[in-house]
Amino acid sequence: MFIETQGLTAKMFASEVGQVFTAETVPEPVQLTLLRLVEGSAPNPGFRTPFSLIFTTPMSVLLLEAQYRLKSASGREYLLHLSPIVSPLDGQRHYQAQFN
Repeated sequence: MFIETQGLTAKMFASEVGQVFTAETVPEPVQLTLLRLVEGSAPNPGFRTPFSLIFTTPMSVLLLEAQYRLKSASGREYLLHLSPIVSPLDGQRHYQAQFN
């Protein structure tokens, strides 16, 4: 069962930083690590505080910008839109999921 992305908050991912997520991809699943959580500034009352999730994979893995079914190590499942972003010279590819 997927968790509805509309109600997601940065707090919900705080305990998942450093954990491995599995993306359902073809021909085989891909593992991503949630590297960090970046929280934006608080908006007007009644709106969610924006945040981003930064995931990594080895350089040998390349995911295209798309929606992916991700399952966390804790068993939570999400349908997230991932975008490749510029990767620092750390030997990893970086991906971002944004929530406004």
